[in-house]
Amino acid sequence: MAKYTFHNTVQLSENEYQTAIAGDELARLWKNGIITYNPEIQRGAKVKFDKENNEIEEAIYSKANVRKIYESIKSEQYYPDLITLNILKDGESIVSLDKKGNLEADGQINIADGQHRLRALSMLADVTEDDEKVDLSKLKFPVKITNFNTVQAQQQFYQFSQGLKISSSRAEYFNQKDFANIVVKKLIEEGKVLDGKVEVVKNIINKKETEHIVSFATLVNAIKMSYLIDDEQEAEELAVYLNEFFDELINVVPELNDYNKRLESKDTSLAGENFAFYGYVAVSKVLFEKEDWKKYVSLVNKLDLDKGAKMWYGMVIKGGKSQGYAIMNSSDSRKNFVSRITKEFKKLLENK
Repeated sequence: MAKYTFHNTVQLSENEYQTAIAGDELARLWKNGIITYNPEIQRGAKVKFDKENNEIEEAIYSKANVRKIYESIKSEQYYPDLITLNILKDGESIVSLDKKGNLEADGQINIADGQHRLRALSMLADVTEDDEKVDLSKLKFPVKITNFNTVQAQQQFYQFSQGLKISSSRAEYFNQKDFANIVVKKLIEEGKVLDGKVEVVKNIINKKETEHIVSFATLVNAIKMSYLIDDEQEAEELAVYLNEFFDELINVVPELNDYNKRLESKDTSLAGENFAFYGYVAVSKVLFEKEDWKKYVSLVNKLDLDKGAKMWYGMVIKGGKSQGYAIMNSSDSRKNFVSRITKEFKKLLENK
């Protein structure tokens, strides 16, 4: 149970209110346990055991999502969006709104939607380094406050969970700030080489895709893995180079310029796969500082991209020839693929 006064509050309906709360105050409320996580109306809880073998319940959430929000706020690229709190109507809670807009709450104040944002704000509030500190008081979050019982709160969370989910390719396409994103957009919109060849809605390239050869998200992630871009000028210069590189690459790799060859090879080769672009971008980085780099691009055809190759099994590929090969598209498999392709391509250069 907690007591708290929400100021400047307006009533939306019998059990719904709205106000605005600064980021630093939200962080304080979360850290002090005034706003709490209630597994019954959220994502549930997982059970762990401490050193004494006692059961401990932990909230379910994504650390990766918290980190993304943390980094976005820290880089001043975050737009505060609606957070929903629920004052649990359990027969003991008291909620009253006076004429001045002060909403007095006495009861369980649970996070209904916005757990990841509160965790990110709390992490930022704990930062001690001056050059890393963020003035959270400048972030004003619209906050909806409901006074629902458990069943109503669960239904509300179900409604949140039915919200539109977009692919990472579409999400990245909407990102206007990231330098790797800027590079890929320039490749599509200004370079023309990849115009019509990049899937900007879905993450995957299925076998029926006659034009698309790579997804927007894959290109963005591949560039981030191989290049460090410090500013927009570097992004523009890299886009110019990569436009030329992909022009050469598509001309020398049969699977990238012929749909039928791409379709035929996918059963046994990585060459025409969306995933292969993690390796292709890594090759571009190896060639980046070579003046006569264009004459070496064709060496990619000498890379062993056979799905049945021992070096890929268990690291990038699972399954087998009899039941079909499958790509293990994870952060670890991408790192392994980029590392091995870089190493093997450098060997080809040395032996040229």
